[in-house]
Amino acid sequence: MDLKFRTWWRPARKAGEPHDDRTVSFLELFYDLVYVVLVAELAHALAEHLDLKHILQFAFLFSIVWWSWLNGTTYHEYHGNNDIRTRILTFAQMFAVAGMAVFAHNAMGEGSFGFGLFYGIFQLILSYMWWRLAAHDPEHHKENRGFTIFFSLSTALFFISLLFPAPIRFYIWGVAVVLSLLQPLLQFMILPTVASQVNRGHLNISHALIERFGLFNILVLAEIIVGVVSGLSYQKEMTQTAFITGGLGLCIAFAMWWLYFDFVSHRKPIENRNTQGIWMYMHLFVSMSIVATGAIILYVVKHVGDGLEPTQRWALVGAVVVFLLSLFVLMRCVQLPKVIIPASRTASLIVLVVAVLIGALGLTSLTIAPLLAVIVVLMLFPVMYAVVFWVTVMSGGNN
Repeated sequence: MDLKFRTWWRPARKAGEPHDDRTVSFLELFYDLVYVVLVAELAHALAEHLDLKHILQFAFLFSIVWWSWLNGTTYHEYHGNNDIRTRILTFAQMFAVAGMAVFAHNAMGEGSFGFGLFYGIFQLILSYMWWRLAAHDPEHHKENRGFTIFFSLSTALFFISLLFPAPIRFYIWGVAVVLSLLQPLLQFMILPTVASQVNRGHLNISHALIERFGLFNILVLAEIIVGVVSGLSYQKEMTQTAFITGGLGLCIAFAMWWLYFDFVSHRKPIENRNTQGIWMYMHLFVSMSIVATGAIILYVVKHVGDGLEPTQRWALVGAVVVFLLSLFVLMRCVQLPKVIIPASRTASLIVLVVAVLIGALGLTSLTIAPLLAVIVVLMLFPVMYAVVFWVTVMSGGNN
C-alpha cells in the first residue's frame, strides 16, 4: 500500500537527477495560462493611464509577476514530478496567482491589500516547498536552506506590509522585490557551496526550461495582438488611419517574434554561472517590453485620432528599444556552432544599431502612424538578416 501511495505522492525530485531530456508538460502549460490573465490585467491598466507614473508602476508590478512565474517554473523544472503532490502544489500556486490577477488592475491603489495578500500566499507556498525539499535532498541542504530563508523573508515583508498604509506598504514591497531579485547573487556570496554546485552542472539550464521561456514570450506576444484587436474594436467608425495603425502594430509583434525565435530561442546559454544569470534576467526585460508594447499599441490605436504626446512617443520607442537591447545581450549569451558565430555577431550589431536609431525617434515629432511605420521599417533590417542567418543554419551551420 505504501509503495503504491509513493508512486502517486513522491518526494520532490533531487537537483542532481537527470532531467535534460524531458519535455514541457501540459501541467506547466496550464500553469503559464493563469499568468496570461495576470499579465493582461497589468497591460490593460497601463493602457488606461499611459504616463510616467503608471509606466514605473507597471515595471515594478511586472517584476513581481515575472519573479513569481520564474520561481514556480524553475522549481517544477528541477524538482517537480508527474504525481499528485506536484499537481496539488501547482494548483495551489495558480489559486494565488489568480487572486493576484483579481486585484492587479489597481494593485498600487485600492487593490494593493488584496494583491499583496495573494502574493504573500504565493510566496508562502514556495517557502514551504523549498523547506520540504531540504528533507528530500540532503545533498543540497545548504542551497535549499538558502532559498527557504530568502523566500520566507520576502514572504514576511509582504505580510507585514499589509499592516501599513500606502506609500509605506509599497516601500516594503520594494525592499522585498529587490531582495528577491538579488537572491541568487547574495546566495552565491553567502553560500559558496551553492556556486560550486552550479559550476558542477547540477543546476544547468535545460532544453525544457529554455522552451518554457520561449512559450512564455509567445503568450505575452499575444498582448500586442489583443491590443490591436481591442483598439480597433473600440472604434465607432473604422478609419483608414486606425486600420493602418493596427496593421503596423501587428508587424511589430511579428518582428519581435521573428528576432527572438531565430536568434535566441532553443539555444542554451553559455555554461558559465554569470552568463546563465544574465541570460535569465534579460528575459525579464524581453517579456516586460513586449507586454508594455502591447499596452501602448492598445492605447494609441484606441486614441488614434487624438494625437501623440511626447510621453506616449517615448513610451512606445522605449519599449521597443528595451526589447532590442535585451535581445542584443541574449544573442551574446547563447551557445552557437563556430561556423555561424560571425553571422550571429554581425546580427547582434545590426540589432544594436537599430535600437539606437529607434531610440532617436523619441526626439522627433512624428505622429503615431508614421512613427510605427519607421519602427517597422527599421526592424526589418535585423529581420532580413535573420532570414540569412536561418538559411545559414539550415544549410549546415547547425551541425
